[in-house]
Amino acid sequence: MRYSGIQPQYFPRLHYFARILNADIFVSRDDAQFLRKHKYPDGKTDKSYQAHTPIKTPSGIYLLNVPTKHEGFIPIYKTAISYNFTWAEDHLKTIQINYSKSPNFNDIYKDLELILSNKFDTLDSLNLATISWPILYLLGKKLNKIDDLKVENINLLLEKQDSFRLTSIKKAIEADSVKDFKKFDSLSPNEKIVKLCREFGGDEDYCGGTGATAYIDHGVFEKNGIKITVQDWKCSEYPQLFTKQQEFIPNLSIIDLLMNVSREGAIKILNG
Repeated sequence: MRYSGIQPQYFPRLHYFARILNADIFVSRDDAQFLRKHKYPDGKTDKSYQAHTPIKTPSGIYLLNVPTKHEGFIPIYKTAISYNFTWAEDHLKTIQINYSKSPNFNDIYKDLELILSNKFDTLDSLNLATISWPILYLLGKKLNKIDDLKVENINLLLEKQDSFRLTSIKKAIEADSVKDFKKFDSLSPNEKIVKLCREFGGDEDYCGGTGATAYIDHGVFEKNGIKITVQDWKCSEYPQLFTKQQEFIPNLSIIDLLMNVSREGAIKILNG
């Protein structure tokens, strides 16, 4: 069974969805430390995308940013969102300005309004909703209320579909191996993945290129009978707005793809 564990991100980019839709089980690594930026294997420091998502504007990429309130180094599931600013309204306004002429604007914007009109206690709960919503949409189901995005509801739908490989979503913090959080947090990144793979029946870790370069110890996985598969997905070109001002920009937020492409087209692109 193919496992993929990724930190929950805000309306994630396309490679993120391509990875989770092509795994059997996706584990939201809400146990991971919240970081606005981190260092990549090439030495550059850039956004973690836990609290950002990139959309397209006539000037190029624009990052939507979720403000948080926290002290010190804490896990994502404990990271509180700040509502001292009108950021949700600002995000909706920015999306409306830049996507109002996209073919799927009316349906997508209505869903985004419903999601962002809710106040989420933590970044984890917000991000998981923004991960569940595209899955619900790609399955051809309507978003009527915020509870439609609960993981248990999405999992019921995943069991009955054949559009992509994904069959189940789990939260790392709810795993038995993570309940003793201090003990689990003391493990190495490789040991944590092995623990979660074993608990959820995975014998293959479907990981991203960044993770494979940064911390994967193949010996640890071989010893535990877990195969490493590195994602090899390229973003196919699809219709975008502002083509006179900007050339095609790959791997934007899932918002951009769903605004511009049909469900069937989006599934084809994400399935690679």
